[in-house]
Amino acid sequence: MVHAPEIDGLSSMQKEYLLAMAQDDGPSSTREIAKRLERNAGYANVYRTQLIKEDVIYSPAWGQVDFKPPYMCDYLREHGAYHFLHSSME
Repeated sequence: MVHAPEIDGLSSMQKEYLLAMAQDDGPSSTREIAKRLERNAGYANVYRTQLIKEDVIYSPAWGQVDFKPPYMCDYLREHGAYHFLHSSME
């Protein structure tokens, strides 16, 4: 319930970035996220930067990102695909 409004306000690509992160337990490699998105690192970095500004993720170390809100990863694993598909149909 807490995470839904935060996710609903994001772009489709921002949501894809978060779903790519949700595949990991703990911090995600930015290089691995770019591979999962099938994009180059520069392209993926645009969305990384946006999500950091939105206060959804943070960078705990160089080349890594992690979710800022507690339990966001769990929420995305359970509901992420629904939110992504739902918003793309509107």
